[in-house]
Amino acid sequence: MRLLVFPLAFMANTFAMMLVMIGLSLFGKPVLAADFGLIHGATVALFYSFSGNARSLILAESGTIGAAGILRLRLLLLLPLSVLAFMLCIGVVDGGWLFVLLLVVRRAAEWLAEVFLSEQELHHQGRAALRFLLIQGCLGLALLLALLDGGVLAIPMTLLWGLSPLLGCVSLGLLGRALCNPMPLLPSIRLLLPHFGSTAVIGVSVYVFRLFILLVAGKQVAGDLFSAFALGGILGAVFSQALGPTMVRHEQRSAGPGRLMRLFNLMLVVVLLAGLGLVALVWGLPQVLDWTHKGQLFWLAVGCSLAGGVVMVLAQRIRLRIIQDDVGGDVFGSDILANILLVASIPFVFYGLGVNALALLYLLGALLSWMFYASERHGLLAQRYTGWFSQRRLLLLIALAIFLPLFFQLQEGIFRDPAHEFSSGGVLALLPIPLSVLACYLGMVLLGGYSQARLALLSLFFVFIGMLLTSLLLGPAGEGQHKLILLIQYILPMFALVLGQQFGGREDAQALVARAALLVLLAIVPLQLLATLLAGTPILSPSLRLFSIYQHLQYVPLLFVAAYVLALFGLWGRAGLDGWLQGVTLAMGAYVVLSWSLLAGLLLALGLLLFLLQQGVRDARRLVLPLLAFAGALLALWYVRALLQGEGSAPLPASADLTLRVLEGRGGYLERWTFYIDGITGSWTSALLGHARSPQRELYPSALNYYLDFAYNFGLLGLLPLVLLALYSLVAVLRRWRTFWAATPALGLALVVIFMLTLDSAFKVGLRQPYSGVIMFFLWGLLLAQIARPTARPEAFNEKGV
Repeated sequence: MRLLVFPLAFMANTFAMMLVMIGLSLFGKPVLAADFGLIHGATVALFYSFSGNARSLILAESGTIGAAGILRLRLLLLLPLSVLAFMLCIGVVDGGWLFVLLLVVRRAAEWLAEVFLSEQELHHQGRAALRFLLIQGCLGLALLLALLDGGVLAIPMTLLWGLSPLLGCVSLGLLGRALCNPMPLLPSIRLLLPHFGSTAVIGVSVYVFRLFILLVAGKQVAGDLFSAFALGGILGAVFSQALGPTMVRHEQRSAGPGRLMRLFNLMLVVVLLAGLGLVALVWGLPQVLDWTHKGQLFWLAVGCSLAGGVVMVLAQRIRLRIIQDDVGGDVFGSDILANILLVASIPFVFYGLGVNALALLYLLGALLSWMFYASERHGLLAQRYTGWFSQRRLLLLIALAIFLPLFFQLQEGIFRDPAHEFSSGGVLALLPIPLSVLACYLGMVLLGGYSQARLALLSLFFVFIGMLLTSLLLGPAGEGQHKLILLIQYILPMFALVLGQQFGGREDAQALVARAALLVLLAIVPLQLLATLLAGTPILSPSLRLFSIYQHLQYVPLLFVAAYVLALFGLWGRAGLDGWLQGVTLAMGAYVVLSWSLLAGLLLALGLLLFLLQQGVRDARRLVLPLLAFAGALLALWYVRALLQGEGSAPLPASADLTLRVLEGRGGYLERWTFYIDGITGSWTSALLGHARSPQRELYPSALNYYLDFAYNFGLLGLLPLVLLALYSLVAVLRRWRTFWAATPALGLALVVIFMLTLDSAFKVGLRQPYSGVIMFFLWGLLLAQIARPTARPEAFNEKGV
């Protein structure tokens, strides 16, 4: 049991301020306890964000970076982080600047002490850890007594307690190695960056998680939920911050799980049964708990959190094993994806399932963490690609689900509204949700290997942090809920960027995407054209009997033309597919005309022209493609002309493609762009941070430009990472244009992505819509994966079949 002295010492260092705060609250000093809590929250958020999984990295002994390198970096960051923490706290507590300074010194000393304690554990210095534990216990008790007395000893005791972490564990040898560390600073920072990002996103997401619950549910419900999550999830917190690193290290270096691990597993079973039993009691006999004066929601959240704590322990085991691996792994991708998805799930849970469903949030977060940690290295099904269910078929299914325009509603099931214009009226339960959203998140977990999508993850991280920062700096309390929901609307489609880069790293990725695109076009376009003829309308019908296509005129036509370009460039010349591509070309000509989409028509023309230029005109089968498209367009025009002559002039519905709007007049492009540009350039705060409130939806539902829309709401600061990624993609394609020109599928992909990021995004906001945004970001991720392959042979894309 000597093994426990190290996690106990670490707990005494990490939770000391919280224990003093609890003591002050219990013994009649609630105001002082509140000041402790506020300072503790601010300092933990800052210092934890830059902790970088240090303890696990030191115990891993991977050789990439040790305690000396981590301590050296912390010494450099100590002063700026302390000053920032002091500035954040000085205006929100009543204890005075000296009180704030001493508590910031305490947290800074704890931050440095983590490294010394980890070094002691690495070298099995149990006596030193025990001495530290006794010093912290005695000084903590003495401080509590001095603060309760309120006499002259309060300040000196606070100073002594604040410096005590270093007085109790500092090692001059480690300090000397840190100051004389030969390893350059920049390589150390580069190695730790994924770990900094991992802890930073956790710290930020915890704050946003609590804020979002407070905004949607109110203070009373939020207070009960926070207490229930803390009570039920204490096992997961203690394991992840104190017990876990020690137990995982001991488990990896011993022959078996050991007696301690078996006892701990038994405790997990007991806690899980207790949680399930409490949930059953709350649902079956809620009156039994009336004596507690706590509502059903509180105890339901406690029961679910107890079960979630067990799942979180299992997730943290995987996380710590990855970090402590000899090869120096990191969990940057898993932490980003799990935490942002948890925050994004709050409005769907609250508005879709009701307030009682908020009790499931801690359990949901634990499950998300487990799924992403378990799939971090190779995906959940990495070893199960056998028989019919091969990896190639799995990839094909994911791509099919991404392109298939199937929508469902939480309240109504599969979307079947036959109207050309549909509005959910702001009701989340009626909002059509595309299958591609589920395919995106499920596909990420199944494929795993998040380190392959590092660029996409970094972009997602910085966009999220930038949007969140502008929202918190600018958004007033009354608009906070709206801003966070708008943030989620923008950020959710961006996850497909990660999936695209994961997908693009697999063999024959672009050929599989091309085949999936062709299959979707063959299944949907003829049916939609037939439904349009049967309906006798001059524009595409949204209904296919079995289901309807949401936003079938605003965004889907361009996406289907993009799918056609990918199929043409990726599959032409493959045995048995040229005939199908010719038939689809004829149908796409008619489809574009009936969709009344100028952008879709332009992309179709550019795709055919570029294909002929790249392939050459010696083959008559290629020359027939533009003729087929033109013939399809003429047939559609003849149909529309005959229909309009027979019925008289029939105005197009407002939902027809927005590129048909005139430049002048109310609701046109010039008016929208002028309004949004004036709003962005009105002041430096509006340019950098955006606006606290969106324009009135009745007057300006969008900017008709994705970048203006983004900048108006979240400022140039939030938009900057996305713009930099777009410029990087464009420059990378131009610098390697010979490689792209030689690889037909890569050329078609580059054309589609560049068109979407420039022309389409200049006239629409498709990147923020669920269906169109997922497809666009997915294809962008594929392009990033292609750019990241400097040794790929261009001809390989044309030689291999699917």
